[in-house]
Amino acid sequence: MGRELRRKEAKRTGKNVKEAQKLSQDKPISTRNFIIIIIALIILLVITYVLTGIFATKDIKWFSKKTNEEETNNIVKNRILASESLKQLDENYYVYYYDTTKEDYEITNIVDGLSDPVYKVDLHDDFNSNFIGESSGIVDTIDDLRVNNPTVIKVSSEKITAFYTAEEIKELLK
Repeated sequence: MGRELRRKEAKRTGKNVKEAQKLSQDKPISTRNFIIIIIALIILLVITYVLTGIFATKDIKWFSKKTNEEETNNIVKNRILASESLKQLDENYYVYYYDTTKEDYEITNIVDGLSDPVYKVDLHDDFNSNFIGESSGIVDTIDDLRVNNPTVIKVSSEKITAFYTAEEIKELLK
């Protein structure tokens, strides 16, 4: 009941208006109502967490049709950004530049069989798009590097020592 209605009700019944207003303001919340409010807040928080997990962060995958086995098969080991190609901790290693949407599995199998570690750069990723272009070969800085799909470079002591295009990979690295 609103404050004006309580005042009018108090006048009709002959009670003191100020005392009626004080009594209505000092009503403590009952234990039952307090518990209902707490439960409603908890339910609201859980619903918000689940909806955020499903739609925003995609941590909860209830509607995904992939199994855990399929997800682990799709994970690429040693995946790096193209800008990090010369900054790996290994002394000698290869960097394999390829487009995941147009992957040549024959070349991927050859590269995976190399004795030195192989780091993979996905050229389909937007972060690596500025490295796509006419093959530049061996360069001094990573900023000058341009590759086609697929390309392999050999790195020794943070310097490019060999540069292989698709045809050279099939011939030289077998």
